[in-house]
Amino acid sequence: MATTHIKRSSSSSRLVNYAEKRAVQKDGHNLDIDYAKSEFKQVREIYGNKGSTQAYASRVAFSPKEFDPKNTEDQIKALEIAKEIYSTAYPNQQVALYVHNDTDSLHVHAVIGAIDLQTGKKMHGNWQQYREKLVKITDKVVKNRGLEVTIPKPRPEKLSMAEIKMKERGQPTWKDKIRQAVDSTMREAHIIDFKSFKSKLREKSVDVFERGKELTYKLTGTNYKVRGSKLGDDYKKETIFNGLDRKHELQVGRSGQRKGSAWLEGRGERVEQDLQARRNLAKRAERLQRESLEATQRLARERKTSLKKSQERGLGGPSL
Repeated sequence: MATTHIKRSSSSSRLVNYAEKRAVQKDGHNLDIDYAKSEFKQVREIYGNKGSTQAYASRVAFSPKEFDPKNTEDQIKALEIAKEIYSTAYPNQQVALYVHNDTDSLHVHAVIGAIDLQTGKKMHGNWQQYREKLVKITDKVVKNRGLEVTIPKPRPEKLSMAEIKMKERGQPTWKDKIRQAVDSTMREAHIIDFKSFKSKLREKSVDVFERGKELTYKLTGTNYKVRGSKLGDDYKKETIFNGLDRKHELQVGRSGQRKGSAWLEGRGERVEQDLQARRNLAKRAERLQRESLEATQRLARERKTSLKKSQERGLGGPSL
């Protein structure tokens, strides 16, 4: 069986550095694996796509019952399966793949470039949808390969006796109130950063605190507080921050379109400026070359005239 996950990263180079030095096998999709870092950078520069997210880190792990981490043939097979999974999930994006065998479970790390090579835009979507899509493709590929499909075990939410009774009466619990406040806040188009997210939740009597890799929610004026991971995947820090980043990038894109053209506002403007600078430099070089040639010709004429006059004068006497 195979399990997989995905999360965003602000540095593709950092992901490659980590995965490459431990790799026993490697391959790439839409890039040369030996130049992964430079090719990720080239695509970002070509498309001029700003934003904090450069890449996505993912991993697919295989059961020790089906793959031996120390077996070279199993390593190559795992790499082939991973490449099929990620090329199917991200056909128009760069993906660097690295096989690791440093645990009991043979696994493949994937570094996924955020930019679509056809559109020049970053991948957008709900964080939970990213994972669900990848899991579905993984299950389909491993099933076609004759491997066991992973069946996730749902974790039941722990409820207090008071919460259980409220559920039985059909009343929302304090955790449900927090979920409802977060859901309604994330649906508002103008909420595009953590500051506005926090401010809006405060209006709905919910305080939110960023603590390391977690978000903690608290009903204002009470002692009721809970970590986002306890409320569900949609309320985790990574999910919220990715949702806010996506909305921010979408809004920036719309703003550029309203001003005229996203192309001219972004990459197109920088390319045009670069081309103009090159044209100006070429004109300047041409002018300097022309002036240098004219100066050389003028000097040659002056020397020729001077030499002729000297010949006409002879040694100081009149010319014969």
